[in-house]
Amino acid sequence: MARFTILGLALPVLLSLTACDDGTGKTSADFTESDALGPTPKGEPVEYPIVLAHGFDASPTNRWGFYRVAEALEADGHEVYVAIVPPYDSPEVRAVALAEVVDAALADGHEKVNVIAHSMGGLDARHMISQLGYGDVVASLTTISSPHRGSKVADTMLKVLDGVHADDDLVDGLASAWGVTFNDLADDSHVRAALEGISEGRSDSFNEENPDDANVYYQSWAGVSSAFGIKNPRDKNACEGEMLGNFHKADKMNATLLPMGAIVGGIKLTPNDGMVAVESAKWGEFRGCIPADHLDEVGQMRHDKPDSRTKFDHVRFYRNVAFELVVGEEERVEAAAVG
Repeated sequence: MARFTILGLALPVLLSLTACDDGTGKTSADFTESDALGPTPKGEPVEYPIVLAHGFDASPTNRWGFYRVAEALEADGHEVYVAIVPPYDSPEVRAVALAEVVDAALADGHEKVNVIAHSMGGLDARHMISQLGYGDVVASLTTISSPHRGSKVADTMLKVLDGVHADDDLVDGLASAWGVTFNDLADDSHVRAALEGISEGRSDSFNEENPDDANVYYQSWAGVSSAFGIKNPRDKNACEGEMLGNFHKADKMNATLLPMGAIVGGIKLTPNDGMVAVESAKWGEFRGCIPADHLDEVGQMRHDKPDSRTKFDHVRFYRNVAFELVVGEEERVEAAAVG
């Protein structure tokens, strides 16, 4: 009985509540408040379409999906493909599903894509590029709080599952039963494989197996947040002095993320977003931190306005990321011509 009680307490960490899809149709100007952090988004549409890649326990419409981001980017003139991959499986399996979305873009006549990935989606994309041969058709990979060096939350959950001698088939069955309520690809879940894929214990081997492709531009952002919005003196160094909002106010971590944030932070108060440490989120060109927890980074739970404390606006952030890709493309083309 104790085994199933502990398992029942552990599963909610894995299988969080979903949110409903928002179907409002608005122009790009309607997606951003004027007092939000960051410059006013403006520019030309990026040459190659954008693929949005979600993370663990996610779909385009649930609690961990990009909220209203695709609509805003499309209103700015970008072409957007929203990926859907198995919510509970390894990066290797998820990468195959992500590749199918890229294939769809290529079939539509595009030469390449720009991938913007949240959390585990960044690992999926890296495996797709490195091991599935997509380096020639991915112009850039932008990762937002992806656990490139693993998440201690995953290692902890694996220890819990082992500690209660959890039946993997039972856990997978429960995950699938829950997952199919928001993701059609959740019917064959492999929770342990997913957790191992984003664990610190597996990160070194994953990184060795998935080296960067010289044809792809890699950049990353990290989220940083804290309990009750109390500033962590370690944030500035971890973020290498780069924070949207210049460390004016610390983000107040969502209460549902506090237990996980404590696991990642530990006694060293390691800066994190409630799921992923800042250091783990760094890959390629590190652009800095955003004052956001792991939910805020994708506008959840259903943020329609800037954060009242930090003024972080996730839609404004992604709009600027997309427009910056245009500038980056132009600079890389010029550099290649000179070389």
